[in-house]
Formats: sequence, structure tokens, C-alpha cells
Amino acid sequence: MTNTEGLTEKTTYRNQWNALKAWPEWIDTLIDEAEEVGTFTRGIESDKRQRGSAVNVDVFGYDEAQHLAVIQVRECVFHPRRHNRIRKDYYLIGHTEGGDVFAHAVESPARSKRALATPDGVVAFVLAKVWGCTELQLPDIIRQGDVALVPARLPKTAELMGETEIILRKTHRLKAERLYRDGETVYAYRRVSIVHLRREHQTVQVKSGIYRVVEGHRAATWGFSAPTAD
Repeated sequence: MTNTEGLTEKTTYRNQWNALKAWPEWIDTLIDEAEEVGTFTRGIESDKRQRGSAVNVDVFGYDEAQHLAVIQVRECVFHPRRHNRIRKDYYLIGHTEGGDVFAHAVESPARSKRALATPDGVVAFVLAKVWGCTELQLPDIIRQGDVALVPARLPKTAELMGETEIILRKTHRLKAERLYRDGETVYAYRRVSIVHLRREHQTVQVKSGIYRVVEGHRAATWGFSAPTAD
């Protein structure tokens, strides 16, 4: 069901498992594209002894302005003499700057009543988990793929790094006038740039400010589905 006509804030628009009952049609297209690139394969497979598995997709949230959706990919393994085994993966799906679909594994929003209150609240919830920030900070983040710059104050315990250029996740070259490290966290100060080595994302450049450098958190998956590569 994809028709959202007639839904209001007072409408009960989630089912008993907290999945949405309705959503815009563009999400169906996005789900189809994610399936085409191999993130999951919907359907049922079984043998003559009624043993097999089924994979279904539900929508948990979406953000119309950002054209992003949060989906649950659910696998049910069934056997006539055993209890069904249910496993769930969650993904944030959307398009890159180049128009390619991406599927980023995220933590489940299903237990957050606040997130489930609105479709776009689910998207904000998972994005804040990905970037390790508050939802209020999301509009100020400067992102390139699954690496982002989050405005921050430099901790007093941060130490100046010897280099001004590092490689993140083997795909992002980060440069800055100064780089600092506080534990495992890197901070970039002034003249910050991020270049994607595969040229799949536009170069990011910031002239001033201090930023916490974040490699987007990737949630674990069960193996029956697969996130896209950055």
C-alpha cells in the first residue's frame, strides 16, 4: 500500500509491528532500485519438504525533502517441524549525488516511540545514530558519502597531529590546515577538504571552523541482505 492520501497526524498509520501502512510512490521505486543492486531479494524459496525462507520489506520512515527512506528487510526461515526464525536488518536508502541508489545499514528505530511518532522522525533518528550527533545538529553537518564534518569545539585534551592529510575508509582524502586527535576522534581546523578517491562524490571544501570528522556508523547485518559500498 503506497497511497498517503487522507492521512493526518491523528491517523493510525502504523501496523502492529510499527511499520507504516502507507507511503509515497517514490519509495517503491527506491526499494526496487535497492533490490536491483543486490541489497536484498524479495520472495519465497522452499523445497518439496516445505523448508525454505521468505524475505519481505517494510517501510518505517521517510523524509520527503531529502528523498530518504528507512526500511526493514525481514527474513523468515521456516521448517515444518521447527519454529520460524525471524531476522531483521534496517537500511537508510536514497540516492547519491550521481543518482546511484545507496543502502546504508542502520540501527533499528522500532523501539523509539519518539522516532516512530512521524515518518521523518525515523529518518532523523537513524541519521543522528549514523553521525553520532544530536538531531538538532543534523542541518549543520557537511557530508560526503559516509564521511561527514560535524561542527564542534576542540577538546582541551586534543593533540595536534603531525600530518595535515589522512585517508579515511580507503576512499576519502581529508586535508586541513591542522588536524587534531582526541582518543579515536579526529578534528579538522580551517581549509578543510574531503576528496573521494573514486570520484563518486563531489569534493567538500570548508574555509573556516572546527569540525569533528565522523566516519558514519554502519550497523551490523545478518548476512541475508547486503549494504551498498561507499
